[in-house]
Amino acid sequence: MKRSEHLIPLSHDHHVALVVANRLKSSLNQFDQTDALEYWEEIRGQYKQDLLKHFEVEENELLPLLDGVSEKASMLAINIIVDHTKMRNLLSSHDLSAAVEFAELLKKHVRFEERELFPWLEIHCDLALLTVIH
Repeated sequence: MKRSEHLIPLSHDHHVALVVANRLKSSLNQFDQTDALEYWEEIRGQYKQDLLKHFEVEENELLPLLDGVSEKASMLAINIIVDHTKMRNLLSSHDLSAAVEFAELLKKHVRFEERELFPWLEIHCDLALLTVIH
């Protein structure tokens, strides 16, 4: 199914997120701890702002579409909030174990949004009501 034009900017962000997650996971496996920690700090410095902006857009634009619609919509909303909160907390940590958990959670979260959330929104919501996402 072709992605709704209203969600394409978020899907593009998701592609970048998967690249970041895969590079982070790879760095954790290939580099010594000092280099891996340096890369984690680089991600925290360079990518954190973009990711937090992405979360804000999703929370401000997509969560209202899910509010009070159905039990399924409520579960989707809870998943978004829980994952975003966890990732925000992990991004605050300088710890390599947080980097490992972050990489895994970011990949899982992107897949959830692309495979579950976005298809549900495309079927059940008028996405033309969204303000410009990017």
